[in-house]
Amino acid sequence: MKRLFLLVLVLFAFVGATAHADGDPASDYLLGTKVFIPFDLKVPKAKQQELTRVVQNANASGYTIRVAVIGSLYDMGAVVSLWKKPRPYAKFLGAELQFVYKNRLLVVMPQGFGFNWPRHPTAKEYALLDKITIPPGSVGLVDAAQTAVQGLATAAGVKIVSHGSSGGENTTHDRIVIILGAVGAVLVAVLLRLALRRKQP
Repeated sequence: MKRLFLLVLVLFAFVGATAHADGDPASDYLLGTKVFIPFDLKVPKAKQQELTRVVQNANASGYTIRVAVIGSLYDMGAVVSLWKKPRPYAKFLGAELQFVYKNRLLVVMPQGFGFNWPRHPTAKEYALLDKITIPPGSVGLVDAAQTAVQGLATAAGVKIVSHGSSGGENTTHDRIVIILGAVGAVLVAVLLRLALRRKQP
């Protein structure tokens, strides 16, 4: 069991370092996870779990979506020019994920929301998002993200049904397996991206 925990820590350290060194962190983490919440964003663990659970339940209920919460310039990594520009950043992030993920993507910044869904109009989604207030502070960002996911799903005719408060992670072993799977997927995706970039002239 201890070896598994050590392996998880090593993988997270490697992926985290790679993510910050390669473009924006969200584009790397969302390759293998459904929610990106920066490590430096001071949000209570319960709030993070609540948002993650809502996003997981939305996907399980038939509304496919991934969410990136961006709280500061630091969270943009190398893409600082798109800070305070949630809509352009959502398009950029969608392009970064397109080889692995081509569905709905929600970005939440203090300045507003960004929404991307390749080859689909987004006017209705933005009309809904424009009505959602983003409260100040890190908790406000997470709460706004949760409200947005629920509202978008409802507008699309999807009822979010709870699939378990723990998201299927009922034991320590299950949690480790899920973490290893997610981190492994991110690691493979990051390595593939790096390999493709090296091949480019």
